[in-house]
Amino acid sequence: MLTVLKTKCILMTREYIALFFSIIFCPMLLVIFGMVYGNDPSPIFGGQGTVDVMIPSFSGLIFAGTGLISLPVAVAACKERGELRRYKMTPIRPMTFLMCDVIMYFLISVIGMIIVLLIGRFAYGCEFDGSVMMFVYGFILSGMAIFAMGLFIASLSRTAKIAQTIGMVVGFPMMFLSGAGIPVEMMPDTMEKVTQVMPLSYCVSMMRDIWDGAGFSDVTGDSLVLILVAAAFTLLTAITFKWD
Repeated sequence: MLTVLKTKCILMTREYIALFFSIIFCPMLLVIFGMVYGNDPSPIFGGQGTVDVMIPSFSGLIFAGTGLISLPVAVAACKERGELRRYKMTPIRPMTFLMCDVIMYFLISVIGMIIVLLIGRFAYGCEFDGSVMMFVYGFILSGMAIFAMGLFIASLSRTAKIAQTIGMVVGFPMMFLSGAGIPVEMMPDTMEKVTQVMPLSYCVSMMRDIWDGAGFSDVTGDSLVLILVAAAFTLLTAITFKWD
């Protein structure tokens, strides 16, 4: 499995669109918002700065790019080329290759998040008031939920173009209406109901609370929703996924 994962990581260096959304897009947005709004305390955010609010929110933005767009395209492309079908004839199970894709995109998401954190810390002086263990917990749980959705999109797609279309239709609204790309405080009140039906909004809400020092008991509601999302889409994927 490690050999397969290493090979996929090497091939990933040629996937410029996936690398852009996972590693460049969010840091670029953070710099742009930082230049426009700065990080001075704002009453809109309860005394926090714009960058302070956006850093934990961008974890959702990163997962939307990797989990809802890049991952489904990669898996669907393997199906389209017949790779998954051929894997059945090897000692390695096809599911191993899928898990390698998930692990690879999660690692890329980690790199993207680290870059965002470094920019926030050294360019804007952002301080993290929460627990590192809670942050890791929230990040992993968010990834599980969004990647489960991404695999379900892949299960519905026979080609990479179909996966890309579905991923963008699902992913882009979530990026900008869930609070991941634009803080919910900047949205009109009428958008609240729309935000609540988007799984990514619970990732953003949980990560923002954890960033501000929330403990496990404070994010139980968001955690439960994300666990249910991960379980439901994993089950749907298991039912609908075809290897060819």
